[in-house]
Amino acid sequence: MSQILEVAILVPLNKTFDYLSDYKIEVGSRVKVPFGRKKVVGVVLSHKEKSNFEKLKHIDKLLDEAPILDKPILDFLFWSSKYYHHPIGEVIATALPKNLRIGKDAIIKKVVGLASKIEKPNFSITKAQKLAIDEILFSLDKYRGFLLHGVTGSGKTEVYLQLAQTVLCQGKQILILVPEINLIPQMIARFKSRLDTCIVCMHSQRNTTQNLDAYLMAKNNTAGVVLGTRSAIFTPMPNLGLIIIDEEHDSSFKQQSGFRYSARDLCFIRAKQANIPIVLGTATPSLEMLKAVIDKKITRLNLAKRANGAQLPKINLIDMRTETNTALSAMLIAKMTQHLSNGKQVMLFINRRGYAPVYFCTQCGWKSECDYCDSLMIYHRFTNRLKCHHCNHEKIPEQTCPNCAQQSLEVFGYGTQRLEETLSSHFFDTPIIRIDRDTTRRKKAFANHLTQINSGKPCIIVGTQMLAKGHDFSQLAMVGVLDVDGGLLSSNFRGTEYLAQLLIQVSGRAGRDNQQGEVIIQTRYPEHQIFNYVLSNHYTQFASTLLKQRAQAKMPPFSYQALICAHAKIKHNAKEFLQEIANLLKNININSVEIWGPVTPIIEKKANHYYFHLYLQSTDRKALHQMLATLNQHTDSLSLKNKVRWYLDIDPVE
Repeated sequence: MSQILEVAILVPLNKTFDYLSDYKIEVGSRVKVPFGRKKVVGVVLSHKEKSNFEKLKHIDKLLDEAPILDKPILDFLFWSSKYYHHPIGEVIATALPKNLRIGKDAIIKKVVGLASKIEKPNFSITKAQKLAIDEILFSLDKYRGFLLHGVTGSGKTEVYLQLAQTVLCQGKQILILVPEINLIPQMIARFKSRLDTCIVCMHSQRNTTQNLDAYLMAKNNTAGVVLGTRSAIFTPMPNLGLIIIDEEHDSSFKQQSGFRYSARDLCFIRAKQANIPIVLGTATPSLEMLKAVIDKKITRLNLAKRANGAQLPKINLIDMRTETNTALSAMLIAKMTQHLSNGKQVMLFINRRGYAPVYFCTQCGWKSECDYCDSLMIYHRFTNRLKCHHCNHEKIPEQTCPNCAQQSLEVFGYGTQRLEETLSSHFFDTPIIRIDRDTTRRKKAFANHLTQINSGKPCIIVGTQMLAKGHDFSQLAMVGVLDVDGGLLSSNFRGTEYLAQLLIQVSGRAGRDNQQGEVIIQTRYPEHQIFNYVLSNHYTQFASTLLKQRAQAKMPPFSYQALICAHAKIKHNAKEFLQEIANLLKNININSVEIWGPVTPIIEKKANHYYFHLYLQSTDRKALHQMLATLNQHTDSLSLKNKVRWYLDIDPVE
């Protein structure tokens, strides 16, 4: 007798499909099924007694002898789909490595071996580290959240290592998430040197075979430690004993396309379902986590001093209102010269790649703008191209002004390329290492840069946010922070929170050995209150001020938000579609949910599409999700649904 199977197709469709099978297939197994004119991969979700579909097709092929997704991970994926109101098929597709999504065999090609030599630390842990470790170890057999709040260089990684060793000795596995791929090499090197277990890493720069091997080794309990970026949260680990989130404040844990999940937030659900502790480490806690501490939902553990006795860096401000037409103040250059002559390294942070952000006419004020976006083109000198960093459109720069026909075109502002060029004129005999998305595209490029820096030889490092967190450069004596004022003028209500975190994180790269480091911040707003807290390293007090402001305004984390974004080539279609949704939501009549919009975002046009936003906010999370669930049931009734593209973003961060 044929069996009815409920199958999730790995495509963005908000429903499942029923198929027949002449033999028993377990839930969580992959199958190949006919779908339209194609045969596609799906995952069996349940066995059914009857179907609402009239004519059912038979599955074409069973792909797995044993289920690829066990019940705990399936339950986790169902929860994620429901919370983010996202199709279960696409949620599962996000959770599976590419080779499994396209139907390849679930076979390990190359087993990652154990480390050849395990080292014991040649130092003793601090009293604060021991207290934190003991507190967490006391809760290893139950669900509990810990915020490990430690200043930069306080030894949070050592806490992770000591915890991991104990968990491994109990025969359990550890999942460690970091926000950026470039943080993985030094983290995995530390763990491999200390832990006698198989350690695998998962991220987008690993090839498809490597990611599949890591996934399967975690699934069959061969790997004791899984280290990865946000998508690693979905890795099946049958003996999961601990979850660690490093740099929990980082917005990179939020996926910004497709299935828009927050890996940090989902870690709490996974830890709760597995009944295990979760540790969130950072020097600059997010307001969400600080509120969770206040509400006694998680426990805060403090590491208030640097582990090796080193002092926190001395921070100075330079008022750039007295400096004209230059990115580098005279004082900054003098300080750099001093540290380099002492055989130390210097880092300059500027969060803008390219040569210059503006290409303009000095006569009439014309600016080169993207043909497809509401944004300026960024000049890249080494390729002599103007590039849009939103849609990737590029073109050769104009030689004469299109507006006044004068040969009076110049660049304004600084990016990493122009800063590198300017530095070479001041420090012609000092190596300059530029690290941004343009210089790290090639495989192993970033690792080669790190090798050069870790040699300890004097050099100047020029970098973007890629260098702002997590890295430990022992010979880095000074950090210069350029062009941060944009964060003070941000229209995002989280702008000052992000800026404070960024300043403290990048400042923390300096002076991590026994010699006190120095940080110089250039700004045209030295009187801004944020600098009082940064200079005194009182991030918690600044965060407390922000929390009071958010509470008064009933903004997150004291309320919950959802964003509905629609975009279309015809402007009024996107706006009218969201107006349709707004009218539908108002008819649902849940008074505790506020509806704002439709409104245009800061950049209205991207890649020839016009964007509009609709915001929902409520202090009642349940009411907000009830409204969104009702909306999902009625989207087929929207008349413009086929003329726009749209998505829903729960707990947006941008």
